Amino acid sequence: MNNLVSNLNYFRSLLNPTTKIMVMVKAFSYGLGTYEVARLLEENNVDYLGVANIFEGIELRKAGINLPIMVMKPEVDSFNLMVDYKLTPAIFSLHALKVLLKKVDKVPFAISLKIDTGMHRLGFNDNEIIELMEILKKNPNLKIESVFSHLAATDDSAHDDFTNQQINVFKQIANIISNEFDYHIDKHILNSNGIIRFNNAQFDMVRLGIGLYGVSSDEDTQQKLLSASTLKSKIAQIKYISRGETIGYSRKGIATENLKIAIIPIGYADGLSRKLGNGNWQMIVNGEKSSIIGDVCMDMVMIDVTNIDCKEGDEAYVFSDKNPITKMAKCIGTIPYEILTSYSPRVKRIFCY
Repeated sequence: MNNLVSNLNYFRSLLNPTTKIMVMVKAFSYGLGTYEVARLLEENNVDYLGVANIFEGIELRKAGINLPIMVMKPEVDSFNLMVDYKLTPAIFSLHALKVLLKKVDKVPFAISLKIDTGMHRLGFNDNEIIELMEILKKNPNLKIESVFSHLAATDDSAHDDFTNQQINVFKQIANIISNEFDYHIDKHILNSNGIIRFNNAQFDMVRLGIGLYGVSSDEDTQQKLLSASTLKSKIAQIKYISRGETIGYSRKGIATENLKIAIIPIGYADGLSRKLGNGNWQMIVNGEKSSIIGDVCMDMVMIDVTNIDCKEGDEAYVFSDKNPITKMAKCIGTIPYEILTSYSPRVKRIFCY
């Protein structure tokens, strides 16, 4: 938890004093634990929290979180819950806006508007802005809290021209919207990599996501961030395998010599990718690397500890500072986001200070 605070403060140091920070705690706070992380962020004076859907926001409210919460992908059938739990919906289409108007029925309510500047996911297109403004002016009970967009490729310098184009389009549309109203509307477009690489586009707020959790595609930044999570298990059993015998499903693990293996009670039902099997990943046991042998099972995995002094009950580290999650992601052709968010709720989370 102290590492999370350190990472938060590092990103704060890159911002203007008046720039607000929204921290993304969607997907169980990138797999770490929503309430615990949200409480820590509230204690450290972030301005906003971001979640993916209404039910993530409701869980935070039920847990006592009082910070403003934006719901990035609100389900129109549940807009009444947005009102009940004081959540701010990101409105991204005329259809969603019209449904919301029926739900709030002239009741004062805050919203955010999402603009599509080129990622072509959710968001208003530029040719919808005039109709959008007409509707909002006729319904002054809806107050626009912020206008925002999402950058597609801040982690890749090959697309910097496109990123700058997105920023310019956003600035133009956001100004058109804000000029139509006599109150302040926050603007935000930067994600974690955007804060690092496009710092001049801070506007009023930034959205900090994966960077808080200690991961960055920028090598210099990665050196300044602290790892927020370690995944470990314990050796359930040790077996001695004779040369020529096989290990695991489909007999994928083949003993080319006499082996000592350790069975670790973690598998793909916990989030350990099957792609890590058959020697593609190494765990660390008592400071030594140990390759996965055979397929990853649903609830277990076997590792080769032939040359490691270990016993049943010793810890096996799946990833840690010495075995980083960024390396694991490259190993199986994915990104750290997917790995962190794949670990199931049955994996126990322990929060340390």
